[in-house]
Formats: sequence, C-alpha cells, structure tokens
Amino acid sequence: MIMKATLEFNLPEERDEHLRAVQANYAWAALHDIDYVLRNHLKHGPTFNTADDMAQEVRRQINEALQRLDE
Repeated sequence: MIMKATLEFNLPEERDEHLRAVQANYAWAALHDIDYVLRNHLKHGPTFNTADDMAQEVRRQINEALQRLDE
C-alpha cells in the first residue's frame, strides 16, 4: 500500500515552519553527531578535560547544524 502525505504552508507567513519541515534531515544528522560524541565519551573514557569542555563541544556542534539550516 502506497501512502502519501502533503504538507502545506502559507508563505511567507509560515516561512520558519516550512524551513524546519524541509530541513529536518540536518537536525537529525546533528543529533546523530552529538550522540556519537557522547557515546565515544562514555565508551572510551573521558575525551574532554572537564564537563565544560564537553558542553562546549556539544554546543559547537549544535551551532554548526543551525548555521547549515540558515544557508
């Protein structure tokens, strides 16, 4: 059985919602990358000197992903 879904947006009023929907793959990829960093930290021991260093790396990855969405 083939199913289809159609999303509709009122542009330009719903521009942000539209961009979130069509670029969700970038958000998913960013979450995957962050999960990988945290997984390695837990599996292989501390890869950061402090919790602040780890938090800064996670924030850096989040900000990179958000910048890709703005391009």
